[in-house]
Amino acid sequence: MPNATLELLLARNRIHAARVSRHDAEYFSRHEAGQAPRCLWIGCADSRVPVDTLVQASPGELFVMRNVANQVLAEDDSIMSGIEYALNTLRVDTVIICGHTHCGGVDFAGLMAVVPGEEKKDTPLTRQMFPLSQALRQQIKQHPEWRQLSKDHLKRFFVEANVRQQIVHLQQTSLFQSAKRQRPLEIFGCIYDLKTGILDVLSDENGENTL
Repeated sequence: MPNATLELLLARNRIHAARVSRHDAEYFSRHEAGQAPRCLWIGCADSRVPVDTLVQASPGELFVMRNVANQVLAEDDSIMSGIEYALNTLRVDTVIICGHTHCGGVDFAGLMAVVPGEEKKDTPLTRQMFPLSQALRQQIKQHPEWRQLSKDHLKRFFVEANVRQQIVHLQQTSLFQSAKRQRPLEIFGCIYDLKTGILDVLSDENGENTL
């Protein structure tokens, strides 16, 4: 029995391929020859954050890795293999780690951080979010005044804290340190606001965008 979702996606694909070929007959053959993106984009798998669309990127501009809550974990071969390929083979010179407002993964990690016992549930999601929940719990202990924030402000704080934490994780990997010694390599943290559609760049304590 045909699947309606798949049939719709296939129909859209055929329309896309035909439209592109009419405007540029060599388009697909050029991309078949290889890729040379300058930027590695590590983002969330959330369906509301279509990377190419929100920055109007053309195919070949971004090497994209996505998972729940844009996590960079040294023990996760899926994300680390992509980072290895981007840094060592594609030799990108820019890395963007992008979180977004109303992130379900970050909300889940925040729940684990503040509700006793939540982290003891053994599921793929709790295992993936456990390091972040521990980092958020530590942040709350160091800054108890954040407990007084409104729900929305606390969620925004958690989203920004997550991006900063993943930048630290990436910077600590031998892959990044090795690439950084060989050539200029910059990391930026960004937050995509679902309400406005605007991408904001996080700054460090000195007000610099490069973290």
